[in-house]
Amino acid sequence: MNAITRILVATALTVVAPLLAAAPAAASEPTPVPSYAQHRLDRVAAALAKDPLFVDPDMAPALDETGRARVRAAMDSAARTIGTPVYVVVIPNKSESESQGRDDVFLHWIHDRLGRDGLYLMVSSSAWFEEEAFGVPRRLWSIDDDRGERPADSENRFADLADRLVTRLRIIQDAPSRAPRTPRLYTTPDPFGKEHTLRPVEPETKAPFLTGLLLAGPFAGATLYGAGLGVVAYRRRRRTPRPAAAAEAVEAHPSAPAEPSVKWLRRTGSKELDQLRNAMADSEGNPGREYAVSAYDVAQILYDDAGDDPDRSLDLAGVIVVARLGRAALTQKTAQPPPPCFVNPLHGQSAQRRKMQLGDRTARKRPVCASCAGRTMTALDQRTLRVQGPDGPRPHYAVPGVWKDTAFGTGGDHLIPRLQEYLGVD
Repeated sequence: MNAITRILVATALTVVAPLLAAAPAAASEPTPVPSYAQHRLDRVAAALAKDPLFVDPDMAPALDETGRARVRAAMDSAARTIGTPVYVVVIPNKSESESQGRDDVFLHWIHDRLGRDGLYLMVSSSAWFEEEAFGVPRRLWSIDDDRGERPADSENRFADLADRLVTRLRIIQDAPSRAPRTPRLYTTPDPFGKEHTLRPVEPETKAPFLTGLLLAGPFAGATLYGAGLGVVAYRRRRRTPRPAAAAEAVEAHPSAPAEPSVKWLRRTGSKELDQLRNAMADSEGNPGREYAVSAYDVAQILYDDAGDDPDRSLDLAGVIVVARLGRAALTQKTAQPPPPCFVNPLHGQSAQRRKMQLGDRTARKRPVCASCAGRTMTALDQRTLRVQGPDGPRPHYAVPGVWKDTAFGTGGDHLIPRLQEYLGVD
């Protein structure tokens, strides 16, 4: 480093350090929930520490004593089978609550309060079920059975609550085993008391002219110096063998188009097939190899058969989705990779499940990506994957065929076998 460069870097650090020290705390950090808004969480957590079945007094009629006895027996059975505690919470969860009506947020916060892993199942005023599995050796994604999740009679929502809870617990305890994991909460409510405050998405930054003048010169020199180091590093990296492709993470694609063109689908499909083929090269012994090979076979056949036919747009979208699933199987070393986002499977891997009703489909929990997890139903409808039809663009779930039947793999583990049947291959 020559003398001029040393001066430039030193000047930049001298100017920037005081500015950083004087900078206010990050505005993006949520305002802590006031202590008085935490009372309900503390009350429920304290009750669960003594009794794993909690029924709020406001919803006491939802479960009579006989029903509670049956639910307790089912909870005990499930706990013994899966090897972790089972907690059931029956409580109203209005939009004015500390979790703003989001049952998944409530369960995450209760788990944090209680400090115990296990299966947490919640029933709110809608009589829908919400479940979160903290350290539970069960793969809930694979459950292609929504019995018990929602009431059969919307007019008398709690009439069969005990039966539904018993059924749901039995389904969960019979789900396939998997290594225990801790689910993530990808989106959180707005700061308490500011739920209706409008906030700009990207606040405009207006730096004083003098600050810009002082920083521009030093940073320009530092940037040039950094660029020189980058060139050297790049040249070294070109001579260094790349790591195996299977170790590369399958990235998310939240900005994938809702109405992709055939050209875009062909180009992206070709890229994904190449990446999967490269990832399989050094995958001997990988638990996800068999899934990846099958995924590559069906995706390549679909890609070749579909060509540039606009009527095969869903098949081309399926090529992208299946190829990414195959690569995810290798990356995560599993024969059962997580399903894609139901709203738009081109978004990539799902992050959580949420209740939704798109179009005239029956409302149920669907896997969604992190980008779709906290959006309104109107926003989700605008992000839904669509293809052109005789009457204009149609949502992917409204087009009869193999992709509607399998929901692009979001409805269970039968995607690859169903595609093999569809293509007539083994």
